[in-house]
Amino acid sequence: MVETIKHLRQRAAEKAMPQRFVFHHVPKCGGTSVGRALRKRYILSQTTVTPESSYRAFEAFTGRTDREKMLVDVLDLREQMLLYHMFEDIRGISLHVRFSPVAYAQFADSYKFITILREPVARFISHYNWSHNKPHAHANIEQDFESFLDSERAGRLGATFVEYYCGLPKSADIRSDDAIRAAIENLQRFSVVGDLSHMDRFERDIRQELGVVIKVNHENKIKSDRNFVSVKYLSDRALARVRELCAPDIAVWNAVFPGGTT
Repeated sequence: MVETIKHLRQRAAEKAMPQRFVFHHVPKCGGTSVGRALRKRYILSQTTVTPESSYRAFEAFTGRTDREKMLVDVLDLREQMLLYHMFEDIRGISLHVRFSPVAYAQFADSYKFITILREPVARFISHYNWSHNKPHAHANIEQDFESFLDSERAGRLGATFVEYYCGLPKSADIRSDDAIRAAIENLQRFSVVGDLSHMDRFERDIRQELGVVIKVNHENKIKSDRNFVSVKYLSDRALARVRELCAPDIAVWNAVFPGGTT
């Protein structure tokens, strides 16, 4: 009976969700809302990997306490979890994960790879606001904004697109020209690369590529407070520093959307 139910479920999934996908969720690009909208349409065969729980699992397994390095090393675990779910033939997968050359080589014929991006300076500031002053969160940022801009982690945040899409080992310099070029080349392999400011176009592209209709709501909003950082109130020096930090991601953004999105 169990095998019969599994077979019927598989047939139903094949009919309702013929096109498999991986949604690469980059922090603070609207991915929580997108991932949920997609997984609702793939309810018979879908999964996600949350950043907090995967980090805690990595922390418990390794016994490590070097948090800043662990924020990078845990990406290997998430890539392994991606591969596990693909080998399990889960049809809708959404997670914070780097582009995996292994996953692409193994599954490019059966899975479509999709993602959505956000203007890099706005994404950087939103990422800071989301992570700042959350002492119990794995990715907590303690420093005030001006101090944070001089940290090593700020340099990584400014190259988030490169880190997520270059497909290079985690030891690679994600601010290098080679890494930036690799990220751009890998994004060209994606079936859909959306722009958060043009969600209607992203939804149309999803319908064309996956054959499902989604409506993306605005979830996971940042609750502002008096410490909320806004680009319009930044000093000229601070804004110039943010743009400098985001130079790798700006290069990726301009290559992916050379004439802007409409």
